[in-house]
Amino acid sequence: MFPLVYDVGLHNGGDTRQYLKEGCRVIAVDANPAMCDAATAEFRRYIDSKQLNVGVGERGEKLEFWVCDDNTEWSSFNRTSASRNGTKHHSVHVDCVSIQDIIARFGVPDYMKIDIEGNDRYCVDGLTKDTSPRYISIEMDHATGGRQIGALHGLGYRRFKVICQNNAWQQVTKNNLWFYKLGPKSRWMPILQKMDAISRRITGRRSIIVGRQSGDSGPWGERTHGSWHSVDHAQRIWSALQEIDKRAQTHGLGWWFDIHATI
Repeated sequence: MFPLVYDVGLHNGGDTRQYLKEGCRVIAVDANPAMCDAATAEFRRYIDSKQLNVGVGERGEKLEFWVCDDNTEWSSFNRTSASRNGTKHHSVHVDCVSIQDIIARFGVPDYMKIDIEGNDRYCVDGLTKDTSPRYISIEMDHATGGRQIGALHGLGYRRFKVICQNNAWQQVTKNNLWFYKLGPKSRWMPILQKMDAISRRITGRRSIIVGRQSGDSGPWGERTHGSWHSVDHAQRIWSALQEIDKRAQTHGLGWWFDIHATI
Protein backbone atom coordinates (compact mmCIF):
# COMPACT_ATOMS: atom_id res chain seq x y z
CA MET A 1 0.00 0.00 0.00
CA PHE A 2 1.37 3.39 -0.99
CA PRO A 3 1.64 5.98 1.83
CA LEU A 4 -1.27 8.37 2.29
CA VAL A 5 -0.06 11.97 2.63
CA TYR A 6 -2.05 15.07 3.56
CA ASP A 7 -0.63 18.29 2.13
CA VAL A 8 -2.45 20.85 4.26
CA GLY A 9 -1.31 24.10 2.72
CA LEU A 10 -0.86 23.10 -0.91
CA HIS A 11 0.25 26.56 -2.10
CA ASN A 12 2.07 26.15 -5.47
CA GLY A 13 2.10 22.35 -5.26
CA GLY A 14 5.83 21.98 -4.61
CA ASP A 15 5.39 19.36 -1.91
CA THR A 16 2.47 17.59 -3.58
CA ARG A 17 4.51 17.37 -6.77
CA GLN A 18 7.24 15.48 -4.91
CA TYR A 19 4.87 13.25 -2.94
CA LEU A 20 3.28 12.12 -6.19
CA LYS A 21 6.69 11.40 -7.72
CA GLU A 22 7.40 9.20 -4.70
CA GLY A 23 4.24 7.24 -5.41
CA CYS A 24 2.24 8.57 -2.46
CA ARG A 25 -1.51 8.95 -2.44
CA VAL A 26 -2.11 12.64 -1.78
CA ILE A 27 -4.94 14.66 -0.27
CA ALA A 28 -4.08 18.30 -0.99
CA VAL A 29 -5.86 21.10 0.85
CA ASP A 30 -5.70 24.86 0.31
CA ALA A 31 -7.94 27.82 0.98
CA ASN A 32 -6.84 29.79 -2.08
CA PRO A 33 -9.13 28.87 -5.00
CA ALA A 34 -6.55 30.03 -7.56
CA MET A 35 -3.94 27.65 -6.16
CA CYS A 36 -6.40 24.77 -6.20
CA ASP A 37 -7.37 25.48 -9.80
CA ALA A 38 -3.73 25.57 -10.89
CA ALA A 39 -2.95 22.35 -9.04
CA THR A 40 -6.01 20.61 -10.45
CA ALA A 41 -4.80 21.40 -13.96
CA GLU A 42 -1.20 20.36 -13.30
CA PHE A 43 -2.02 17.14 -11.46
CA ARG A 44 -5.00 16.11 -13.57
CA ARG A 45 -3.41 12.75 -14.37
CA TYR A 46 -2.77 12.04 -10.68
CA ILE A 47 -5.68 13.58 -8.85
CA ASP A 48 -9.34 13.75 -9.69
CA SER A 49 -11.66 14.02 -6.71
CA LYS A 50 -8.89 14.16 -4.11
CA GLN A 51 -7.94 17.76 -4.77
CA LEU A 52 -9.83 19.70 -2.08
CA ASN A 53 -10.70 23.36 -2.40
CA VAL A 54 -11.32 24.04 1.28
CA GLY A 55 -9.83 25.85 4.23
CA VAL A 56 -9.27 24.21 7.58
CA GLY A 57 -11.26 25.67 10.46
CA GLU A 58 -12.62 24.49 13.77
CA ARG A 59 -15.90 23.44 12.19
CA GLY A 60 -17.72 23.52 8.89
CA GLU A 61 -18.30 27.17 8.00
CA LYS A 62 -17.61 29.92 5.48
CA LEU A 63 -14.67 32.16 6.41
CA GLU A 64 -12.92 35.19 4.96
CA PHE A 65 -9.52 34.29 3.52
CA TRP A 66 -6.95 36.94 2.60
CA VAL A 67 -4.97 36.38 -0.59
CA CYS A 68 -1.62 38.18 -0.71
CA ASP A 69 -1.27 39.42 -4.30
CA ASP A 70 2.45 40.22 -4.02
CA ASN A 71 3.50 36.98 -2.31
CA THR A 72 1.01 34.12 -2.34
CA GLU A 73 3.04 32.33 0.34
CA TRP A 74 1.74 34.90 2.84
CA SER A 75 -1.95 34.33 2.07
CA SER A 76 -3.77 33.61 5.29
CA PHE A 77 -7.02 33.71 7.24
CA ASN A 78 -5.17 36.37 9.25
CA ARG A 79 -5.24 39.68 7.40
CA THR A 80 -2.15 40.90 9.27
CA SER A 81 -0.12 38.03 7.85
CA ALA A 82 -1.40 38.56 4.33
CA SER A 83 -0.74 42.30 4.38
CA ARG A 84 2.70 42.33 6.03
CA ASN A 85 5.18 44.88 4.70
CA GLY A 86 2.33 46.73 3.03
CA THR A 87 1.75 44.04 0.40
CA LYS A 88 -1.34 44.14 -1.80
CA HIS A 89 -4.06 41.71 -0.75
CA HIS A 90 -7.73 40.95 -1.21
CA SER A 91 -10.31 38.73 0.45
CA VAL A 92 -12.30 35.74 -0.74
CA HIS A 93 -14.83 33.68 1.15
CA VAL A 94 -14.16 29.95 1.29
CA ASP A 95 -16.06 26.98 2.66
CA CYS A 96 -14.10 25.42 5.50
CA VAL A 97 -14.29 22.01 7.06
CA SER A 98 -12.59 20.59 10.11
CA ILE A 99 -9.61 18.27 9.93
CA GLN A 100 -11.79 15.67 11.67
CA ASP A 101 -14.19 15.71 8.73
CA ILE A 102 -11.37 15.36 6.21
CA ILE A 103 -9.90 12.39 8.10
CA ALA A 104 -13.33 10.79 8.42
CA ARG A 105 -13.67 10.98 4.63
CA PHE A 106 -10.19 9.93 3.52
CA GLY A 107 -8.67 8.09 6.49
CA VAL A 108 -5.74 8.63 8.86
CA PRO A 109 -2.65 9.58 6.81
CA ASP A 110 0.85 8.20 7.18
CA TYR A 111 2.15 11.77 7.10
CA MET A 112 0.51 15.15 7.50
CA LYS A 113 2.24 18.37 6.45
CA ILE A 114 0.63 21.48 7.93
CA ASP A 115 1.65 24.90 6.67
CA ILE A 116 -1.32 27.25 6.55
CA GLU A 117 0.00 30.60 7.77
CA GLY A 118 -1.48 31.07 11.21
CA ASN A 119 -4.17 28.38 11.24
CA ASP A 120 -1.86 25.43 11.88
CA ARG A 121 -3.24 25.11 15.40
CA TYR A 122 -6.72 24.24 14.09
CA CYS A 123 -5.31 21.10 12.51
CA VAL A 124 -3.27 20.09 15.53
CA ASP A 125 -6.07 20.87 17.98
CA GLY A 126 -8.46 18.85 15.85
CA LEU A 127 -6.35 15.70 16.05
CA THR A 128 -6.64 12.95 18.64
CA LYS A 129 -4.28 10.13 19.49
CA ASP A 130 -6.46 7.86 17.32
CA THR A 131 -6.39 10.19 14.30
CA SER A 132 -2.77 11.40 14.54
CA PRO A 133 -0.53 10.26 11.67
CA ARG A 134 2.70 8.41 12.31
CA TYR A 135 4.63 11.41 10.95
CA ILE A 136 3.64 15.06 11.11
CA SER A 137 5.22 18.45 10.41
CA ILE A 138 4.07 21.98 11.14
CA GLU A 139 5.64 25.31 10.26
CA MET A 140 7.34 26.60 13.39
CA ASP A 141 6.02 29.86 14.79
CA HIS A 142 8.95 31.83 16.19
CA ALA A 143 6.80 33.22 18.99
CA THR A 144 4.74 30.16 19.97
CA GLY A 145 6.88 27.23 18.82
CA GLY A 146 7.15 25.96 22.37
CA ARG A 147 3.39 25.55 22.58
CA GLN A 148 3.35 23.86 19.17
CA ILE A 149 5.88 21.29 20.34
CA GLY A 150 3.94 20.82 23.57
CA ALA A 151 0.72 20.20 21.65
CA LEU A 152 2.38 17.53 19.51
CA HIS A 153 3.84 15.92 22.62
CA GLY A 154 0.35 15.86 24.13
CA LEU A 155 -0.84 13.85 21.12
CA GLY A 156 1.78 11.20 21.83
CA TYR A 157 4.67 12.33 19.64
CA ARG A 158 7.99 11.57 21.33
CA ARG A 159 10.68 12.15 18.68
CA PHE A 160 11.32 15.49 17.03
CA LYS A 161 13.41 17.37 14.48
CA VAL A 162 13.56 21.08 13.68
CA ILE A 163 14.22 21.42 9.94
CA CYS A 164 15.13 24.62 8.06
CA GLN A 165 12.99 24.98 4.93
CA ASN A 166 15.42 27.24 3.09
CA ASN A 167 18.74 25.69 4.03
CA ALA A 168 18.58 22.50 1.95
CA TRP A 169 16.17 21.08 4.57
CA GLN A 170 18.97 20.67 7.10
CA GLN A 171 18.23 19.76 10.70
CA VAL A 172 18.94 22.41 13.32
CA THR A 173 20.89 21.15 16.35
CA LYS A 174 22.94 22.74 19.10
CA ASN A 175 26.03 22.12 16.94
CA ASN A 176 24.95 24.37 14.07
CA LEU A 177 22.99 27.09 15.85
CA TRP A 178 25.98 29.37 15.31
CA PHE A 179 25.19 29.38 11.60
CA TYR A 180 21.70 30.80 12.06
CA LYS A 181 23.12 33.64 14.12
CA LEU A 182 24.88 34.81 10.94
CA GLY A 183 21.62 35.42 9.10
CA PRO A 184 20.77 34.81 5.43
CA LYS A 185 22.95 37.73 4.26
CA SER A 186 26.22 36.30 5.55
CA ARG A 187 29.25 35.67 3.31
CA TRP A 188 28.50 31.94 3.49
CA MET A 189 25.36 32.30 1.38
CA PRO A 190 26.99 31.60 -2.04
CA ILE A 191 28.29 28.27 -0.73
CA LEU A 192 24.96 27.46 0.87
CA GLN A 193 23.12 28.28 -2.32
CA LYS A 194 25.20 25.70 -4.18
CA MET A 195 24.51 23.10 -1.48
CA ASP A 196 20.80 23.86 -1.64
CA ALA A 197 20.72 23.59 -5.43
CA ILE A 198 22.52 20.23 -5.32
CA SER A 199 20.15 18.94 -2.66
CA ARG A 200 17.10 19.94 -4.68
CA ARG A 201 18.45 18.37 -7.86
CA ILE A 202 19.04 15.11 -6.01
CA THR A 203 15.47 15.12 -4.68
CA GLY A 204 14.04 16.26 -8.01
CA ARG A 205 12.75 19.52 -6.58
CA ARG A 206 12.92 22.95 -8.14
CA SER A 207 15.74 25.15 -6.92
CA ILE A 208 15.18 28.34 -4.95
CA ILE A 209 17.30 31.22 -3.73
CA VAL A 210 18.51 30.44 -0.24
CA GLY A 211 17.32 32.88 2.38
CA ARG A 212 13.94 33.36 0.72
CA GLN A 213 10.79 31.44 1.43
CA SER A 214 10.77 28.14 -0.38
CA GLY A 215 7.16 27.26 0.31
CA ASP A 216 8.21 23.60 0.44
CA SER A 217 8.52 21.51 3.59
CA GLY A 218 10.78 19.03 1.82
CA PRO A 219 11.41 15.37 2.70
CA TRP A 220 9.29 13.74 5.37
CA GLY A 221 9.50 10.86 7.83
CA GLU A 222 12.72 8.91 7.84
CA ARG A 223 13.94 10.81 4.78
CA THR A 224 14.38 13.98 6.79
CA HIS A 225 17.93 15.05 7.59
CA GLY A 226 19.59 14.12 10.87
CA SER A 227 18.54 12.10 13.90
CA TRP A 228 15.37 12.17 15.95
CA HIS A 229 15.63 13.88 19.32
CA SER A 230 13.58 14.24 22.49
CA VAL A 231 10.87 16.81 23.10
CA ASP A 232 13.24 18.60 25.50
CA HIS A 233 15.84 18.92 22.74
CA ALA A 234 13.24 20.33 20.35
CA GLN A 235 12.15 22.85 22.97
CA ARG A 236 15.76 23.96 23.51
CA ILE A 237 16.31 24.42 19.77
CA TRP A 238 13.12 26.47 19.41
CA SER A 239 14.05 28.57 22.44
CA ALA A 240 17.55 29.22 21.04
CA LEU A 241 16.14 30.25 17.63
CA GLN A 242 13.63 32.51 19.34
CA GLU A 243 16.41 34.23 21.27
CA ILE A 244 18.43 34.72 18.08
CA ASP A 245 15.34 36.20 16.46
CA LYS A 246 14.76 38.59 19.35
CA ARG A 247 18.34 39.82 19.33
CA ALA A 248 18.43 40.25 15.56
CA GLN A 249 14.95 41.80 15.50
CA THR A 250 14.38 40.14 12.13
CA HIS A 251 10.90 38.78 12.91
CA GLY A 252 11.66 35.30 11.58
CA LEU A 253 15.47 35.25 11.28
CA GLY A 254 15.12 35.36 7.51
CA TRP A 255 14.71 31.57 7.81
CA TRP A 256 11.64 29.33 7.91
CA PHE A 257 11.56 26.18 10.00
CA ASP A 258 9.33 23.13 10.31
CA ILE A 259 8.83 20.98 13.39
CA HIS A 260 8.76 17.31 12.39
CA ALA A 261 7.57 14.69 14.84
CA THR A 262 6.89 10.98 15.01
CA ILE A 263 5.46 8.61 17.57
